[in-house]
Amino acid sequence: GAYDCHPSEPFRRDPPAAAMALLSEAFVLGAAPPTMPVARLPSKPGRAMREIPARGGPSGLAAAAVLVAGIVAKRSATAVALRAAGTSTGKKKKSGRSIAKETLARLRSRSPRKTPKSEGARKKMPPAPDPWELDEEGRKIFPWPKSFAEIVQTAAYSTMNLIMEAETRLEVCFPPLPLADLDWNLCDVTETRVVDANIQHAIAFAKLIIKDRRSFPQMNAEEALKAATEGAELQEPDKIKGLLERRFKKKPDGDLGRTVRILFPNKPDMLRARDIHYDKWRKMERPELLRRGYYNEVNEDAWPGPFEDVFIYIICQEAAELPKVRNYIEKADAVATRQGRVLRHVIFNLNLNKLRGDIEFYNKLLPFQPGQATPKVHLDFFSTFRNSYLIRFGKYTQTVLRDPFNINYVGAMYHAYPSPWQVFMQDPDGNYQPIHATDLRPSIQCVKRKLQRANGLWRDVGLPEDENEDDVYKVVDMKAAGTINKTVLQFIKEGAGDALWWEEEFEDEVSRKWRLA
Repeated sequence: GAYDCHPSEPFRRDPPAAAMALLSEAFVLGAAPPTMPVARLPSKPGRAMREIPARGGPSGLAAAAVLVAGIVAKRSATAVALRAAGTSTGKKKKSGRSIAKETLARLRSRSPRKTPKSEGARKKMPPAPDPWELDEEGRKIFPWPKSFAEIVQTAAYSTMNLIMEAETRLEVCFPPLPLADLDWNLCDVTETRVVDANIQHAIAFAKLIIKDRRSFPQMNAEEALKAATEGAELQEPDKIKGLLERRFKKKPDGDLGRTVRILFPNKPDMLRARDIHYDKWRKMERPELLRRGYYNEVNEDAWPGPFEDVFIYIICQEAAELPKVRNYIEKADAVATRQGRVLRHVIFNLNLNKLRGDIEFYNKLLPFQPGQATPKVHLDFFSTFRNSYLIRFGKYTQTVLRDPFNINYVGAMYHAYPSPWQVFMQDPDGNYQPIHATDLRPSIQCVKRKLQRANGLWRDVGLPEDENEDDVYKVVDMKAAGTINKTVLQFIKEGAGDALWWEEEFEDEVSRKWRLA
């Protein structure tokens, strides 16, 4: 009979013999036409089988033989492929990768992929920031930045200019995210998106410092340290004295390239930044020039010493970590001075204004949390840092006794060396227009007053008509903050204070560098 096989049943193991039997039976002389089987209903839902017509029986047998031969050939090819590739059902080869390495590979896979060359040219940083313009007094005025790429580039440009003028302690500060997404004055600096944005900006900033071909000026190490500290006492002189008794390896001689070390608050943050932003660390011609570290490594016995040329301190998450930054800088400078080297330190987006505001409550926190920052960390240390780049936004609402009763206005304080401190206001179209420039850092209250005048609110808040009588510094005494004469209405609107505590401590701060343009 015919090769009867139900769709739900497996084929027999001897199809060649069955095919030969069908062929021999088809050519027997005088054989009666075979009776075709009735189609069975499949046990599972599927495509229904069609009955083969009785007419032309031998041709049907030949077709069945060809079908059987094709199935056999397919099964044989599958078997050969399995033998060539090795049995897939056999024992799998054990992987030698540890769980830690697999986790590391998974984290690195999340980082952005490099764009293939076929998809388009890679975007490059413009060769130089937007050119400055001279104002009426001959001062260099930078325009308002258009993108974060321009912000980072101008910050690196201004920082390098100050380094070439023998400055060794510098500050860079700007909001890491757009104003619509982040209030840099009140935000949680430990938020993941803020931390990651600051890390990316710091990496880009460090690469620009490395790529700058200008050689740092040759300076006497002891004189440079004395000029940087401005005679302030060390935070831990006994520990530094003990540290200098150790022997540290010197930086190898020769032109090895400018090296930069980015410092994180702790080791876990450093390792996370290495894994999450793996491609950004390596995406440069000589990735070995950009290194990582953390604040507390300077206190470890295995600390090899300061080998890098520039140290960048980022994502300081609370005021209590400011003394750790000071501890690292003072110890690194002490060791480098002993070796005859001069280090450059950059505090990058630490948001010092917010952290200084937290210092005000140290008296209440000190009994419960030892190691809190005190006002001396600013007066004796951070006041010695020269600002090279800064953007600080201000969003205000003024209530008036006329329509529309509540008036919102936005502005910003902007500084990019060698320009003066500038105050910008946001116009109705969302553009920023310069309205004021000064050679000394204005107080936050002064910036607010300049914005009130630019928006036509000076009468509503009781400001004096003469703008010269309402600046951060008095004309008579440049070391006193506030206005010369306050009207009664202005006193009611603003209160007695004119400046924040770190803005009016002129007599106690060891340096005025942080105020200079």
